[in-house]
Amino acid sequence: MGGNAFNAVLAANAFPRIPPKVYRALKARLFPALVNLYSWVGVPMEAPEKANYGDLDFLVACPKASTSNEAVDIPHQTIQSVIGATFVNPMEGNRTSNYAVPVELGEWGSHGHAQEEEDSRRLADDGKIFYQVDVHVCTDKAEWDRVIFFHSYGDLGMILGLVGRNNGLALGVKGLKIPDPPNPPFPLSESFSEITQFLGLPMEVYNAGFKTKVEIFEWVALMKGFTPHQFRTEGAGISKVKADRKMYAEFVQWVQANTQTKPSEHGSREERQEKIRSEALAFFQKKEEFEALARARNDRQRLKEVFSGSRVREWAEMGERWKGVKAIMDAVRQRLGGEEGVLKFVTENGEEELRKVVLEVRDSLGLDVVSTDVGTLNTSSSSQFSITPAADSTEQ
Repeated sequence: MGGNAFNAVLAANAFPRIPPKVYRALKARLFPALVNLYSWVGVPMEAPEKANYGDLDFLVACPKASTSNEAVDIPHQTIQSVIGATFVNPMEGNRTSNYAVPVELGEWGSHGHAQEEEDSRRLADDGKIFYQVDVHVCTDKAEWDRVIFFHSYGDLGMILGLVGRNNGLALGVKGLKIPDPPNPPFPLSESFSEITQFLGLPMEVYNAGFKTKVEIFEWVALMKGFTPHQFRTEGAGISKVKADRKMYAEFVQWVQANTQTKPSEHGSREERQEKIRSEALAFFQKKEEFEALARARNDRQRLKEVFSGSRVREWAEMGERWKGVKAIMDAVRQRLGGEEGVLKFVTENGEEELRKVVLEVRDSLGLDVVSTDVGTLNTSSSSQFSITPAADSTEQ
């Protein structure tokens, strides 16, 4: 139900469920008002078989120019005015702002829902009822395309994301990625045209529309790598979903009821996921980039292990003279050709040779070794030990 955004000023019963005919009429009435403000205006395709609606969602992008050569952000007050909203819950930037648009007295009657309007007004505290209209501002046309795809047909986007996770991929409103913990996810594509092509999901079916939720589930089941008997809804990388996502829950039940493939047909989950990730890297022509990033991370880790400040300090016997350590490391980098040169040198010659270079550089810089002769450890007692000071070199 809509109205949760206005708890501070309106009770939840001021936002009744919207009958389909009323919903369509409201959408047709407000659409032109927003088209006057934005170049791109859309409403995600509604889920099939819905008896009524809690709110109306608009996606907008690219404010129209205020002059011939200047585009501006549209103030919330302007949107509030053109759609006739009484209250607004404004959010800055590319976020969703909520508007409470009043239902005019008798408005539902022309759509055959006079009794429902009357019942809703009777339940409302003061007889006034509203529509919640949400306006999500996208940063550009590309984001608008992604958001409108991912939020169409109810929970379809969430379902696709869940199946993607089962395949070892991350699919969301920002596109398709390969999870690579503990590193950031690796982006494959932001184009849902490309993504659906790779996943084997026919867009002509999507564009024609779905009459039932089962039709949506059957379309999702066409996805590359979809394996019902290995399907899971929790575990590593899978986000917990709110209990009120009914369509999502119905899909999970549908999968469980339609599991027919045998485990031996697809191998292990890990093998299947690795195969799909490899195919994705090849399809999106990202294999070389992905492997180069992996090599760079490995190189940085290797360099950190063999050429750290602590390691150089130990080799050069510099004690707490960290400025000297830095000077040595800078000089070694200069001699060997930067960090890449240091890594290449140690790979080809080994750590012992790198240690010799560090000592040569230390001596060439005229840096003295810091003595570590601080005392002699006396362990004659089994229950305690003591430090015996080293002899003073000035004593005869």
